[in-house]
Amino acid sequence: MTNAHKRRILVVEDDPLVAQAVAQTLLRLGYDVVAIVDNGDDAVSQAFAQDPDLVLMDVGLRGSIDGVEAARQIRLSVGRPVVFLTAQCEPTILRRVKEAEPYGYVLKPFAPEQLFVTIELALHRHQLETERAQLRPAQEIAHQKLSELRGLLPICAGCKKIHENDGRWTKLEEYFGKHAGIEFTHGFCPDCENRLYGTHSRSPIRPK
Repeated sequence: MTNAHKRRILVVEDDPLVAQAVAQTLLRLGYDVVAIVDNGDDAVSQAFAQDPDLVLMDVGLRGSIDGVEAARQIRLSVGRPVVFLTAQCEPTILRRVKEAEPYGYVLKPFAPEQLFVTIELALHRHQLETERAQLRPAQEIAHQKLSELRGLLPICAGCKKIHENDGRWTKLEEYFGKHAGIEFTHGFCPDCENRLYGTHSRSPIRPK
């Protein structure tokens, strides 16, 4: 089971033997382990420094903050997805974990296949959320432009220019290109083609 594009993972685990086992499992699964830290403070600072694709986080950690608080800070400040890998599943812990909005929760002892699936789903979800967030400003601009086009549109009956709010008269093509992102292609309808090029003058072939 390999990962074609190596994703970079930060491992946060306070038991050295468990940390090494997790790191070796991730390497066999095709991931790149950027760092291993054993406390919440270093988890936050390394998330800043390494900018991993994902953080694999234990709940019970040394230091001033535990894994839940570290995950919350990473989500708010760095925006990296966090998957919890822990033996703790008490209701009080789960309530706190929900507030950190993790992308997954894997209980120890774990199967490599389970860890792989959880990580891949978390990475996929984060990618979709990132793409949607990047599209949102463009969608809002498009919606605003379409809103400006609603209602009556003052247009010259002769040259078909649009009368804008600032008093200018703008060509129809330029107006829609600016306000709605629409580009025009040009051609002739049958009536104009007949009028301009006289195709109507061609005598039809009559059967004998």
